[in-house]
Amino acid sequence: MDLSYLVGLGLDVQSAQTGANVDGQQEHVAVGHGLPEQPAFAFNEWLTSVLQDGIIGQRFPETCRCVSEVACGWRARFPGRLWARLSRDNCGTLVKEAREAIPAIAFVQQRMAALRPEDGPITILDLCSGLGFLGLLLAEILPKDRVHAVILVDQAWPLKGGPRDVSLTEAGDKNAFGSLSRKNRTRLNWDHIYELPWPVTVTTRRSDLKLPSTHAQILAKVLEPAPGPVLILGIHLCGVLSIRAIETFNRGPKCVGLVLKPCCLPAMEYVKQKTRWTLGAHSFDATEVCMWGRYIKNQWQGPVKATMASRFQAWAENLYRGILSDSKAHQHVALVEGHYQDAYLMASRNFSAEAPSPPVPADAATNAAALVKQVLAASSPHDILGVPESISMRGIRRRWTALTRALAPLQDDPTADPSAADAFKAVKDAFDTIRAQRWDVT
Repeated sequence: MDLSYLVGLGLDVQSAQTGANVDGQQEHVAVGHGLPEQPAFAFNEWLTSVLQDGIIGQRFPETCRCVSEVACGWRARFPGRLWARLSRDNCGTLVKEAREAIPAIAFVQQRMAALRPEDGPITILDLCSGLGFLGLLLAEILPKDRVHAVILVDQAWPLKGGPRDVSLTEAGDKNAFGSLSRKNRTRLNWDHIYELPWPVTVTTRRSDLKLPSTHAQILAKVLEPAPGPVLILGIHLCGVLSIRAIETFNRGPKCVGLVLKPCCLPAMEYVKQKTRWTLGAHSFDATEVCMWGRYIKNQWQGPVKATMASRFQAWAENLYRGILSDSKAHQHVALVEGHYQDAYLMASRNFSAEAPSPPVPADAATNAAALVKQVLAASSPHDILGVPESISMRGIRRRWTALTRALAPLQDDPTADPSAADAFKAVKDAFDTIRAQRWDVT
């Protein structure tokens, strides 16, 4: 079995490779799905070892064990063609998705333990789910009497009640795929969702989170009908999808938990549009976080990834500050050694059937007032600028430029908040203080 791809995940694969044939037993290809079939104990040991490798095994040993047991159970009981889908690329997708899901699963377990059973069973909302690994693992791990449903949301799912979509990866006929209308195209096949028995209800929902109407649909179709608490999960949400996940949590009734692992930075088009986002009481400019570059045919076309670390740090910090919750945490879990996309944003809120107080309206005047209030309410220089202490001086200057551009017009506007001048001065003083501190250190 070729396990070289695991090197990119920071895993030690030598032991797994040498243990592929245990006690001299010869691998053979299983009929029907072309996968090397190993003795169950050999596969179980291998999968457990790669899932527990590195910081994941050190910080979440019990969750790693549970995830490994579930995945090995899938291999034992699923039909060959459905297991082949979940274990494609020599289980590379399974290992990657499972390792990314483990911190989220640990949070959900802790959050469920803190909820009262009388509040009702929980609903798991897995945004941009892909094949649904996170939701499916939770469906197996969580007590089934405490779970109402696991809802997998992705724009690539087929439409329910519509014609069966062709999956490019499974049909193998690009001409057939190209003949479909754009509305009916999909990259996902849901047979592993609806043709397998799951301990709890698992369902799919086709939605594009970038559309303004999607939040209203989620509110009316998922959050309001839910019989109990709702947990919103988003692993590897690209660009503004992370903003949409936070907006859903901030505005949604019954939402008691959020796990967000942001991924790619927003595109430069938002800078051209002079976009300024407001999440809760926090506001930030597109110029602080956007970056050019994109994947073309799975090849990155853009700046060297390592140079984007400071921008991603600013992106994650701004998202974190925009979450409205009773408690929240910004954790760093380095799944791949040296990789900068290591942020997990986790938040908890007490259960309430009523929606939280509405966030600041999106009109410019109210956003400006919220920004003034945000600056004046902060105490330390880094809090005034809304940046972490570890951010680079370039990132601090970028944030300072965005804030001063937003606050400067308010000083000459007679209808604006008179405290805007104080906020502008506070931002300038904070920048000067941090710069002086950095110079003293050097």
